[in-house]
Amino acid sequence: MRLATIDIGTNSTRLLISESDERGKIKQLLKLGRVTRLGKGVKKTGRLSKESIEKTIVALKEFKQVIEQYKVDKVIVATTEAARLAENADEFLNRVRELGFEIEILSDKEEAELVFKANVLSFNVHGRAMTVDLGGGSTEIVYGTPNKIEYLESLKFGVVTLYEEFLKSDPPTEEELSQLESFIREKLLEVKKYIKEPDFEVFAVGGTITSVVAMEEEMEVYKPEIVHGYRVTKAMVEKWYKKLISLTESERKKVKGLEENRSDVIIPGLAFFKVFCEVFNKESLTVSEHGLLYGLALKEVEKCLKKE
Repeated sequence: MRLATIDIGTNSTRLLISESDERGKIKQLLKLGRVTRLGKGVKKTGRLSKESIEKTIVALKEFKQVIEQYKVDKVIVATTEAARLAENADEFLNRVRELGFEIEILSDKEEAELVFKANVLSFNVHGRAMTVDLGGGSTEIVYGTPNKIEYLESLKFGVVTLYEEFLKSDPPTEEELSQLESFIREKLLEVKKYIKEPDFEVFAVGGTITSVVAMEEEMEVYKPEIVHGYRVTKAMVEKWYKKLISLTESERKKVKGLEENRSDVIIPGLAFFKVFCEVFNKESLTVSEHGLLYGLALKEVEKCLKKE
């Protein structure tokens, strides 16, 4: 079976085209991502901006052409935080439907569970694990074993909302960064109260952590086969954080491996992972390409196998 899954997020809109065999094993054929900022300003205005809607529709039209070329059996489109928050979400959802896409709005819990399941299966986890999916408008943290989720939390912030709330200067001031880190630390310490066992592997998902790999490896062209499973150390995160906070946004745009459209939100993203490693006493994180797109594909394949 050939599937297309689309994730319309707060910061980016992404497409995965995959193929599954009769045992349900999924193989990636193509992955595309466009920074569309659907959730830009939503927290402040309560509405999706016309500019963000148009950017997202342009990306979806592009994806539609690609999907037609790949002759897929089914298309699954999901959206999360930005559409949940916006009072004019229906306006956007109707535009998506006009393109011929049926769209599902996932709850925080559904999104988090799909990502966790995708990773414990993909990495063949036997003990305890945690997935940390840092998005544009929310951050999903799930902890448990392959058989049981013991803790799940959707924190109501992501790289876009953190950037809009805390970073006003270019480059950011020490005071802005201090307030940003304090806020993240306070939220993560709340999470830590529920995590009883300190020995667990962390799988990190999202554009911030994959950008660390791309910058570390000086990638001119993004290589998912190198990124997936890469061990990013606490020292790497701190190194890039220290370097990028000293640059202006236009200087950050020239950093090899960093997507131009991510040059503003990379700082709150790195701040998050820096504080995360401190709070949970982790020296390294395993980077995963298996986010919501892969989780959606896995869910559909399992559903089809059960019918058979």
